[in-house]
Amino acid sequence: MPNPVTERSVGDLSSRPSKREMLSPFVYRHGRRSLRDVPAYPLPVDLGELNRHVLRTLILMQIFGVPFCSTLNVPPKKVLELACGSAFWSSTCHQYLKQQGHANVSFTGVDIAPVAPDLKKHGVNWRFIQHDLRLPLPFEDEEFDLIFVNNEFISTVEELHFDPDASLARFLKPGGVVEVWKTDLQFRCLLPSPPIAVGTPDKVVEQAEKTATYTIGAGTPFAKAQNSYLRDCNPWIEKALGRIDSTATPCALIDFNFSSDPDVFGETGGRRLAVPFGTVRWENEDAGNKRSNIRDTGNGKGVATAPTVAKQRPPPTPDQLSLRRTALNVILGFIEGMEPLLIKESGKTQVEWDKWWAAMNVDLLEKDGVFNGECLEIGAWWARKKQRSWVQFSA
Repeated sequence: MPNPVTERSVGDLSSRPSKREMLSPFVYRHGRRSLRDVPAYPLPVDLGELNRHVLRTLILMQIFGVPFCSTLNVPPKKVLELACGSAFWSSTCHQYLKQQGHANVSFTGVDIAPVAPDLKKHGVNWRFIQHDLRLPLPFEDEEFDLIFVNNEFISTVEELHFDPDASLARFLKPGGVVEVWKTDLQFRCLLPSPPIAVGTPDKVVEQAEKTATYTIGAGTPFAKAQNSYLRDCNPWIEKALGRIDSTATPCALIDFNFSSDPDVFGETGGRRLAVPFGTVRWENEDAGNKRSNIRDTGNGKGVATAPTVAKQRPPPTPDQLSLRRTALNVILGFIEGMEPLLIKESGKTQVEWDKWWAAMNVDLLEKDGVFNGECLEIGAWWARKKQRSWVQFSA
């Protein structure tokens, strides 16, 4: 499972893992297996949470259309997945690269919890290293072509900088890329007729239309969540994560981290998308409207240069609605995993919480309580270490 990393752990010897923690990293709390003595990671580490994290990774890959969004200078030969958990991403990325004709790629997974399967049995050039990310990474300089981070509790790249010379860039080869995928944990309503975000390439817009998702930019209209249960959750989640020095809105913050070191990273990029949790009232209204709003990219090069209205979309298909329902279930699983902390922040008793939780599930899953446009906000960001090669390999 993803590893806990907080500012508190930097330079604090008392927070460093003991040999006992590494040999026996688990303890049972509230009936679920959790990491031992690492309060900065509040979710359980059991089968239910592993499955939830796999589903989260799967829907992000389906929405983005690829296992990594960055463009690499050359096909990667060595890939590192930090906080790899079940190693689902590494396994899928291996299959993707193999289909592209790049079978000889080695994958390294790092996690404090030894829950990843032996991918060697499935034909992957794989090694797993049990390691706590509160300690310096045990790798050689310039060892990897791609470093990938995909979890909810490594909020910034700086959280992996344990001393001035140990940033992730240190472990990247020239031209290598670090990529981070995040999801916001504060829920808003996407308002009608969201424009295409400025600078969005045509292929990203087409993928958003294919998956019935929406690009996010400075001009994207949002409002507070209208669903009373999600509106209740927002301050509870924000306060609970604040107590462990994490953030509920990493998508709004992480872009700054990649652009802060121009001497190391020669190119940065990112994309943000909104995934409605279900059928949205205004989508059906737009589909019934006779007008047709056709997108104009603005510069003839397949990139929007000004906010433009997306072309008229048909109602979401069953497959697209299934993707949205999966996103909603991923968030419900997150709230369930955070239950002990959220009960405390809500001020409810266990009985009151159980009633509230049951009513929330009925409202969201059976009564279509997200028809006003409540959504999951996701993002991918990447930064390329300065390099000399100009040959490109694109995902």
